[in-house]
Amino acid sequence: MRSGSEVVQGARPGRPGGQGVHDLRLENFEDSAYPGYGVKPVMMYCGNDAGAREVVGRLIAGLGWEPLDVGGLEQALHLEHMTLLWVRMVRVTGHSPHMVWRCCRDDPVGCSGN
Repeated sequence: MRSGSEVVQGARPGRPGGQGVHDLRLENFEDSAYPGYGVKPVMMYCGNDAGAREVVGRLIAGLGWEPLDVGGLEQALHLEHMTLLWVRMVRVTGHSPHMVWRCCRDDPVGCSGN
């Protein structure tokens, strides 16, 4: 099974392709600080061009999220499945639309290691 991003990439051979900034509502971008929780939400992204992924990582950080590069475009299907899970949990089962993913590690710097 191929991801939507891989299908689009197949129509644009030789061009950068990737996936990021997904599965969230506008409210989650208006204030990504989540005061009182002591967490910074993570936004996972992937792509087949390291330079493009670097730019996307900086964009995500600029939006107040913790960027987490999960690798090549072959990871896009997994990100799409996470999006579908989020949508189902929020839209169908009534979880808060402010639900976000978080990466916890022993390293207090965060997932990106930067």
